Amino acid sequence: KRKKMKTIILDDNIEYIIIKELIINNNKYTLFANINNPEDICLRKTIKENNKEYYIGLDNPKEVEDILIQISKEYLNKLKESEK
Repeated sequence: KRKKMKTIILDDNIEYIIIKELIINNNKYTLFANINNPEDICLRKTIKENNKEYYIGLDNPKEVEDILIQISKEYLNKLKESEK
């Protein structure tokens, strides 16, 4: 049975699937991939306002780099674990 993927249309009017969600420094980040072009990825940070959650862009290129490094480290650790 195939698992239904959660999709969302972001502010660029493109439909994305959620690839990964992670918490770093008490912030929730989400990695998305364009449903029609999986090589087109984007990151968003979740903020809460008035008890609702919103996706926003990241603050600066350093924040983007830090999150991508963290995702890469997790992926590499999973690969190492699977080789044992």
